[in-house]
Amino acid sequence: MVERRVEPVLRRALDTFRIVVLQGPRQSGKTTLARQITNGGTFLSLDDPAVLSLAVDDPIGFIADRRRPVVIDEIQRGGDDLVRAIKLVVDADPAPGSFLLTGSADFLTVPVLSESLAGRAVFFNLAPFSAVELHAEADGLLARLCANAGANASAAATMSDLLEAPPSALTRTDYAERICRGGYPEVLGLSDADRIRWFESYVLTSVTRDIVEVTGARRSTELPRLLRAVAARTAGELVLADLHRDLGFGRVETTADYLSHLEMTHLVARLGGWASSTATQAKRRPKVLVTDSGLAAATLGVNAQRLGDASEASRGPLHETYAVNELRRQAMALNEPLRFSHFRDARGREIDLLIERPDGRLIAVEVKAGATVRPIDAKWLAWLADLVGNRFEVGVVLFTGQRPLRIADRIVALPMSYLWEI
Repeated sequence: MVERRVEPVLRRALDTFRIVVLQGPRQSGKTTLARQITNGGTFLSLDDPAVLSLAVDDPIGFIADRRRPVVIDEIQRGGDDLVRAIKLVVDADPAPGSFLLTGSADFLTVPVLSESLAGRAVFFNLAPFSAVELHAEADGLLARLCANAGANASAAATMSDLLEAPPSALTRTDYAERICRGGYPEVLGLSDADRIRWFESYVLTSVTRDIVEVTGARRSTELPRLLRAVAARTAGELVLADLHRDLGFGRVETTADYLSHLEMTHLVARLGGWASSTATQAKRRPKVLVTDSGLAAATLGVNAQRLGDASEASRGPLHETYAVNELRRQAMALNEPLRFSHFRDARGREIDLLIERPDGRLIAVEVKAGATVRPIDAKWLAWLADLVGNRFEVGVVLFTGQRPLRIADRIVALPMSYLWEI
């Protein structure tokens, strides 16, 4: 059993709040984790037709007199009446830990459901496995960088420790294999061909079904084609007009709606643009990410051998997708709310990832698929450090070489495996 790093956070939430909602893509491990942390409660899965029928026919009776916490798996299938019944129960008895609801469709995109839970529930996302969960015993890089609320002195000490860490043992081939594998539990032991086949079936069946059930989408057969178009742009700026032109859905609003459906089922995410008052020329156009590098690679038909070729066009975007998703997954296990964004301005200055802490301090990250780093690779990190001053905490260039190195004050280059191997 792989330990999920978000588990202690969920347990604390169940001790504090009436309703805890655990969202994430299908097959990411929500059901397994929900069973594990609510041992002794009541588990009800709406994927079971008989259970679903009971929930729809008599939602109040369905949840009455159940041993707490009541876990309802795939809650979005129960509809408005079931959520309203849960609202009535927790309003009458506000004891914490009454319900743990899991869902493959984002509640925040379903207005009636989210409004019924407002003020009564806290929300958590569960992604597929992170590299920290699969390969590490200690906390990952993000926890190290965010440790100690103190300022740059603690960050400088952390960087000094990282610069003295042993060299990475991973090769270009190793990274390609991990990127193409991704983090979905079901695919970890599969061959390249079987993994691509699994992902194809995954998108065609369970995910498409969720979208049709929640939205009534009539052109659900177009979703795999849209996902391929997004995968071809992963880690790139989202230009909706270009996406629409390639797909030919008729109206640009249709393309936007179907993209939101992929976001709703946690297959695609947007990374907003960052700007401060001192960077007024920044473009606010978001980046688009496929939320698992294995899914992105399989959708593009890219295997590890092909990705290991330095001339492969998807090499840079898939390495960036892997690194950004890993950091986002590590953030789920932290108590500190972090804001993820990217930066690009009209002069062509760009930074792959900015992680903003609650006090405004910034961790800036660049991702390179190559094994060599030069000072020019960190030029925009250095520019940002000068621009924002003490708000700039750490700048990191992640690359596929083996040894860490210092590039400038508060800026280091680290092997990508340091995301988890430290």
